[in-house]
Amino acid sequence: MPDYEFYTLDVFADKPFSGNPLAVFPSAQDIAVEVMQQIASEFNLSETVFVLDSEKALKRLRIFTPQQELPLAGHPVVGTWNLLARLGMTPTVENGTIEIKQELNLGVLPVVLEFKDGEIATVEMEQARFKAYEEIKEPSEIGDLAAALGLTIGDIGNSHTSLIQVVSTGIRSLAIPVWSMESLRKIKVRPDRLADIYGPSGAVGCYTFCFDTVEPDSLVHARFFAPADGIPEDPATGSAAGALSGHLVHNGIVEQREFTIEQGDIMGRPGRIFARVEGDRGDVRSVNIKGTAVPFINGTMTLP
Repeated sequence: MPDYEFYTLDVFADKPFSGNPLAVFPSAQDIAVEVMQQIASEFNLSETVFVLDSEKALKRLRIFTPQQELPLAGHPVVGTWNLLARLGMTPTVENGTIEIKQELNLGVLPVVLEFKDGEIATVEMEQARFKAYEEIKEPSEIGDLAAALGLTIGDIGNSHTSLIQVVSTGIRSLAIPVWSMESLRKIKVRPDRLADIYGPSGAVGCYTFCFDTVEPDSLVHARFFAPADGIPEDPATGSAAGALSGHLVHNGIVEQREFTIEQGDIMGRPGRIFARVEGDRGDVRSVNIKGTAVPFINGTMTLP
């Protein structure tokens, strides 16, 4: 029976028990796709990554939720390349950055590895081009959305924006502004009702956010819900953070082009996602997400 080594990391975090947990199989070349999905369901984390050889890039990453394979995701990329650098599976420098290419189901995208004193410090990923899709405008639809989140209509929207929109930098999510941190804390999702709202648009979940923050240097605080994928709440969501970052710049909601998104504090797993957007209102050219990761567990799985 073959054995496969795996690791878990806490991503967008600088200490254990923070950020978003991730499982990674760094040498998964011989694992069948259907078994990958079974393993991801067994781990039951937001995502599990299987690292394969690639003819197009340094490595290929296949990313699975407990329910499906994804074309791209943020915390799996940040966490996996942090691990691969620690395992000596990437080029390194003593101090500085190295750009490598990764193959995802979405395509080949660059990743920048930053090293300090010979150790991996941060991983920065370029996401797919920002796209904006349908908006939720009708009062009845906003009321349904508020009810699905356990909120009132008065909780939806804030002093910066009332725009509710499906957005993407590779994976669609529904960006929902709420009034305050108090509104964020009040959220109690009704899973079926919420999935019925975001699902028809092709979104994988809802990213609620406000401009109240825990730390004064952060821009927004966010929570992500993806009940249809078996993820009641995600502690730190790089793909949704990237899409939200593009959304904020594309629609002229913020002037900043580099900022921090807080997530996970309400769950007791604080995470910090660093975003960099190139472009202007109506013309977002690229969105990058950067973060740290902390290895936590390693072990061996024996497959039949």
